[in-house]
Amino acid sequence: MNVELLAPAGSIESFYAAVNSGADSAYLGGKFFNARHFSQNFDNEEMKHIVKYAHNKGVKVYVTMNTVLKDNEITDALNYAIFLYENDVDSLIVQDLGLLYLINKYIPDFPVNISTQAAVYDEYGVKFFEELNVKKVIMARELSIQELKEAAKNTGTDLEVFIHGALCTCYSGQCYMSSFLGGRSGNRGKCAQPCRLSYSFYDKETGQEIDDYNTMPLLSLKDFIAGESINELIEAGIKTFKIEGRMKGPAYTSSVVEYYRQIIDNYYSGENIDAAHLKDKAIQTFSRGYTNGYLKPSKDDEMYAKLSSGVKGENIEEIEEDVKDKAQEYSRFRRNKINLSIELRIGEQAVLKLSDGENTIEVKSKEICETSIKNSVTDEIINEQLSKLGNTIYELDELKIEKDEGVFIRKSTLNQLRRDATEILYEKCGKVYDRREIKPFTYNDIFPYNNKKGQSPTLSIKINSIDELKYADNIKVKRLYVPYYLNMEDIKEVKVEEKYLWCPNIVSKADYKILEQNLKLYEEIFDGVCVNNVGSFYFFKKNSRLKLHCGPFFNIINTFSAELLKEKGAHSFTFSVETNIRDMESMMKHTSLSSEIVAHEYVQLMFMKNCPMSMLKNCKNLQDCEKCSYKNKYQLKDRKGIYFNIERQNRLTHIYNSVPLTIIGKAYDFVEINIEYFLIDTTYLDDAEEIIDALYCEINGVKTPDVLEENKFTRGHYLKNIL
Repeated sequence: MNVELLAPAGSIESFYAAVNSGADSAYLGGKFFNARHFSQNFDNEEMKHIVKYAHNKGVKVYVTMNTVLKDNEITDALNYAIFLYENDVDSLIVQDLGLLYLINKYIPDFPVNISTQAAVYDEYGVKFFEELNVKKVIMARELSIQELKEAAKNTGTDLEVFIHGALCTCYSGQCYMSSFLGGRSGNRGKCAQPCRLSYSFYDKETGQEIDDYNTMPLLSLKDFIAGESINELIEAGIKTFKIEGRMKGPAYTSSVVEYYRQIIDNYYSGENIDAAHLKDKAIQTFSRGYTNGYLKPSKDDEMYAKLSSGVKGENIEEIEEDVKDKAQEYSRFRRNKINLSIELRIGEQAVLKLSDGENTIEVKSKEICETSIKNSVTDEIINEQLSKLGNTIYELDELKIEKDEGVFIRKSTLNQLRRDATEILYEKCGKVYDRREIKPFTYNDIFPYNNKKGQSPTLSIKINSIDELKYADNIKVKRLYVPYYLNMEDIKEVKVEEKYLWCPNIVSKADYKILEQNLKLYEEIFDGVCVNNVGSFYFFKKNSRLKLHCGPFFNIINTFSAELLKEKGAHSFTFSVETNIRDMESMMKHTSLSSEIVAHEYVQLMFMKNCPMSMLKNCKNLQDCEKCSYKNKYQLKDRKGIYFNIERQNRLTHIYNSVPLTIIGKAYDFVEINIEYFLIDTTYLDDAEEIIDALYCEINGVKTPDVLEENKFTRGHYLKNIL
């Protein structure tokens, strides 16, 4: 089976352009629950039309429901999924674990593709979803061809990769910068693209900004182009090739689809038709500069664009004019060929048969055919009327005429026969699946009742160095999280009620080897492990007896995400930092899992593979980061004069918020909704002991002097609604 070319459609014109330029499938969103909230998207009637049109042209439709969802939204989301199911959508693209849980429970025969927002970057992540009836996984953009090849080889699920378009600076689904700086969450489909804004480097040692890099889009990446890697990706086992760009117009969509269509067709035909002119045409429609840096890492492939917005080529107007017809419903491109045969017998109804090679339609006229010596119908008249297919997706390939001599039939009757036959065929081919009708659900239909008893609130702490073990006193702090890279011998003697290993949200292959080698040691020292990705969840579930705690990077903001993880073996979880107190209160009424809130930390806003400091150092080697003197020397300064700590660790870049997220002063509000654990992360904390004391007192109902400086902290989304 040939690979699939999947195109974006943010508007009806882009949808037509994608189909009529040669896409095998199109992905698009409804008016709600999708990660491109600001594209035009489609209402329910438009969605029905799109699915019929696509299926008639042999194209699949995947609908994006790839945002995280709240308890007060998820019933509507499930009912919208039912609407899509009943109207023949081929598959859903899903990020939220809770929505996946509900689809598997109530619409188990509806295929689900896991969004790149789920941050699946290795075979363990794919295997996690394989066990959940998932048909396809969209892999993280940050993977090389070799890494993708290994994932495809070791799993049985179809894998999808991005091959063209804009690149997120951060791992998708792990970015909170827009959410915390602008109140618009990428995980909710409303990213404000702060990575495209201007910043400057601030040297913490000298207290000076770097003049050569003063106020430019330091985080902005070039666009992705993978034409030269398509053959290798096919041979690596990738099944679907995805083009980014639901916010772009039909000229971009059509040109990019044509480019990759030619490359893929060349591979299967063995021909070598030059695609260079198509590549140039695609680049003309939009460019920030292009890179193939993730698939084939190279010292010579600079990924940073150093500019915010893209540019279009000089001949863009010519391209837009050229694409106009393909962006129309009844384009002359990709029309379905049909054969017609008509039988006209005097005194009988006219009979028209239509065949498209797979289906045969027969229609009869209401009137009987008459006789007329002077005005008998000619073959030319019949051909003229039956060939009028302009306002359809069909073109006439062959026409057979059988008629009595002197037979007469009105032109209007011929036209009606043609319309009837083509409309019946269109409706028939627009419906691919024989699916059952499902009654819509109410809130009470799906939400479980929790009779879990509350427990006393407890402090938990994540340390980042051995020196910080002093905070785990087993009086105030009952749960200790220890990063896997610290010396485990020092941890053995620590006396604390619960000890958990801490794994970050991205774990490299080399790190998995370390984890695997030390599993027995971990089981001797620790009660459990905090995992922050589905891949590490799967790894520890299969290889250890440690309790599983799902950390904040799982983006849990609804009951059913917790339920899915519970059924997979989780013992507890941390709420997403994008959750508010009402979301938490709802979840505590319905889930039996133990819960934790991030009570005080400098939130990690971005987690990225690239290194911005490489621009300063002119570094082409991202492998020796631990030895690099630049790795934690700088801050980013934004246009408002706000500073963000940035550090390079384990070949990954972390950007932290300028002020801590905290519930100090409001902590007891969260105690009252029965949250059990209150997490402090010591990263960049200068006053950890003071914070521990204040929070310990507050969660136990004791008021303390205010330890927070005015305007030097944030409540984040905890006390307001996330957008």
